[in-house]
Amino acid sequence: MTTQISSRLLTAVWANLIRVLILAVPTACAGDTKAPDALWLNGAHFSQVGNIEWTPSRENGVEQAGWFAVHGGTWYAFNRMQLPKASYCPQDHDAVVVRSSKDRGRSWSTSSLAVEPGDSKAGDGCAVLDGSVYYDAKTAIWHLLAQCLDRQNQGGWGLCHYQKRGVPSGRFVPDPANPVVRGGALWSRICAGTGKACPTTTMDEGTPDIVEKKDGMYIVTIHGFDAASKAGYRGVVATADFRRWSVAGNGLPNDATLGPADCRAWMANCTGVGQSTTFSDPRYRYMVVETMDKGLLCTTGQNWVFELVRSSAGAWPRSGRNQWAKLPGGAFLAPIRPQSETLCKVRYARWIIDGADVFLVYEDWSLGNGMVRRPLLKLIHDDNLR
Repeated sequence: MTTQISSRLLTAVWANLIRVLILAVPTACAGDTKAPDALWLNGAHFSQVGNIEWTPSRENGVEQAGWFAVHGGTWYAFNRMQLPKASYCPQDHDAVVVRSSKDRGRSWSTSSLAVEPGDSKAGDGCAVLDGSVYYDAKTAIWHLLAQCLDRQNQGGWGLCHYQKRGVPSGRFVPDPANPVVRGGALWSRICAGTGKACPTTTMDEGTPDIVEKKDGMYIVTIHGFDAASKAGYRGVVATADFRRWSVAGNGLPNDATLGPADCRAWMANCTGVGQSTTFSDPRYRYMVVETMDKGLLCTTGQNWVFELVRSSAGAWPRSGRNQWAKLPGGAFLAPIRPQSETLCKVRYARWIIDGADVFLVYEDWSLGNGMVRRPLLKLIHDDNLR
């Protein structure tokens, strides 16, 4: 992995995000967490405090698409690990590994296997990747929800659920009901009816993000893809047990919450949104979301960046209702080398909330040659103005 930090990245982050006023708002999701709404009030900026680096689990192995959790002062990083090609897996062959850090990402433990293909009776015979974890303090159970793909791509992409007690390092137990979501099962319901922002041909539920547990329901955002239009959407669903899913009620939009109708206000010819990471405070929810102008598939010459948007913390907005506000300025997260031939240059942004501190990590692949940087940014408030 790389070790040098590009001055161009630092310049871009400071130019887009430095502010001069502040508003301090206590948050419900993480105690005294300092809210990002100060960015909109010119009172905060993100500063790069390091890089997330670790030793790969396999020699010459490719690890990417990380997601993170914090518990008891320890950071846990989960990511997909590419496995050797298998004849019965024509597309992807990936497991999930987990490692921990007790010094806020400066150093990491060796990895351990969390989930591997074939753990379930059905659904994950070839790949488990691009997921989310959530610790339910009431039940003392860790939940892992991830995209999964069966042998010979049978059934297409779905979602599989796993759980574990104790520390989240080590093997998770598969849900006997896997895949708990089959391809198209949720989007066909989300997009059904008149006046919807997404067509009923939207499918490929993926990159799940377990945002919170509210009134006994886990709130999860997912991406969707319409192959005909190449449009990408973000939806919101709820579940009490990761088996039965609601698309309406409980403040859900019963529609896509983000899509082309929203991002065209930020990017010319925007075709939609993809992976996202979200957290909320009592006033707002904050989403960092992939935005692109040629389609959800990685395409040569595509403008592919992350934007930071927010909405009120009540009911989730419906796409196209002008209820998401983008952080003013240029792209929130852009590649170090915009002219690189690498496809989908920036990927997998993730919030990391540790007590009062807000961090953000993402992957920058624009250096080419399979090299990735994971810049770690920290939200800095101007305390002198308090």
